Amino acid sequence: MSDPNDIRLILSIRGWDSLREAYRNWDSDSVQRQLNARMRLDLDDLFRVVAYPSNIPIPDAIDISDDELRAFLVFGIVIRGGPTAARTFAMAVKNLGHDAGVGADLVVNPAHDPFWTHWCPNEAGHGLLGDRAWALRTIRADPPALRAAGFPGPEQVNLVFLDTGLPLDLLPADNFKGWSVLEDSTRPGGAVRRPGNPLTYHGEMVARNAQAVALAAAPSARIKLLDCPAIPDGIKRLPVFLHTVAAALFSILATIVTAPRKADGWVICNAWGVFDPTVKPGQVPYSDNPLHPVAIALKLLNLMGADLVFAAGNCGQFCPNPRCSPAFTGPSRSINGANALREVLTVGAVRADKVWLGYSGQGPGIARMAKEKPDICAPSQFASDDYPGHNTGSSAACGLAAGAVALLRTRWQPSTLTTEQLRGAIKRHAVQPYGPVGWQERTGHGILDLAATAEALNRRERSAVRPKRR
Repeated sequence: MSDPNDIRLILSIRGWDSLREAYRNWDSDSVQRQLNARMRLDLDDLFRVVAYPSNIPIPDAIDISDDELRAFLVFGIVIRGGPTAARTFAMAVKNLGHDAGVGADLVVNPAHDPFWTHWCPNEAGHGLLGDRAWALRTIRADPPALRAAGFPGPEQVNLVFLDTGLPLDLLPADNFKGWSVLEDSTRPGGAVRRPGNPLTYHGEMVARNAQAVALAAAPSARIKLLDCPAIPDGIKRLPVFLHTVAAALFSILATIVTAPRKADGWVICNAWGVFDPTVKPGQVPYSDNPLHPVAIALKLLNLMGADLVFAAGNCGQFCPNPRCSPAFTGPSRSINGANALREVLTVGAVRADKVWLGYSGQGPGIARMAKEKPDICAPSQFASDDYPGHNTGSSAACGLAAGAVALLRTRWQPSTLTTEQLRGAIKRHAVQPYGPVGWQERTGHGILDLAATAEALNRRERSAVRPKRR
C-alpha cells in the first residue's frame, strides 16, 4: 500500500539493451543501479522504482519486436528524502537532455460523469437537449453537407481511443485491435486490460460519437477504430496513475514508427484529464510542465504526423465536477497539463443549440502552456439510440471532434497537410455562437464547422494545382 505522503514521479527514458532486459525481467536491483549510473546520482536510496507500466504484452497481429515496442521506458518512481531529494532527481533527469522526461504521477479520470453532476440552473430542465443527429447538424457534419464537401476520401485512417475500453463490435473483426495495458504495473503477473473488454460505457460513448461523423459521410469511410484501455472508470477500480497513460502513449508511438503503411493517418482521441493536478513540495508539476513524460510522448506522436484531440475537461467555473480542485477550476486554471499543449486540439462543450455548458474547461490555458485554449467547441448533453448512457461532458464533444479530424484525414494525408495546418484550418473556420469573432475563453475559436473546414481545404487544393499564367 502506498503512503499518501509519498512524492510520486514518472520517469520516461530512451532505453538501452541492458536496461530493457532488466526492465522486462522486473529486476529492480539492476534497474536501480543502471538508472543511478546514467543519472550520476551518488545516493543509492534517493528513489525507488515502484511501477513498470511499459511491460505490456506485444499487440496481436502487428509486426513489432519487443525492443521496438519498448524503445522508450516509463517508470513509476517514489522519492525518498522529501522535496530536496525530488529536486535533485529532477535536475539529474534534466541533464540527460531530450531522451528523458520527469513529472508528477497523478490520478487520471475520464472527462465524463452522470449528467446531473454537470447541470447548471440556466440550462434545460432534464439535462439533455436533442439527439446526435442535431449535434451533427450543429457542427455541419450532416450527410448533405459532407457529400457536398467530397467525403469520404480514399485514405485509410486509424482512430485510437485512449479511454476506458471499447466493445468488440466497434473494433476490427479479424486483425489488430489495439494495445493492452497493465492493470497493476507494480509486480509481475498482474492483470492485463486488453482491447475489446471495456470497464464502463464511457469509451463506447466517445467512440460512437466519432464513428457517427464518419457514417454521416458514408458507411464506406476508411476509418478503423482502435482501443487502448488505459483510463479507469473513476469509481470502481483502484486509481490509475499518469505513468500508465505515458506508457500507453509510447507504445502507440512505437507502433506508428514501425507501421508498414506510412501513409495511413493516425488520430488519437483523449477524453480524459486530471481533476486535481496539485503537487507536493518538490514534486515536479504536471499542470504547467511541457516536458512531463506524457507531454514528451504527445509531442513525439505529433512529430510523426498523429493528430491529437483532447477534451477541455469538466472544471468550468459555473458547475465543475465535484472532484475538481478549487485551485484548478475556472478561467486560466481548468485547462492544464496535456490538455493545454500547443500540439493538441482541445475541445470544449456546448449544447446542440450552441449554448455553452458551464462545466466546460475555460481558457486561457494555464501559464507556461498554450494560451488560446480551448481551441474549439462541439456539442454535448444529447441523446442517442445506439448507446445505453447519455452523451455528456466534454468527452462527448471530444468524440465528435475526433471523428471530424479522422474524416478530414481520409482526404488530406499528413504528408500534404501537417497536423499544425489541419488544426489551424479547423480553428479558422469555427464559428462563434455569440459575441465577437476571434478566440474567447469559453468557446475558443468557436463551434466546429466541418463542412466549412473541408470547403476551405478544397479551395487550397485547387489553387495549388491551378496552372500559373505566363
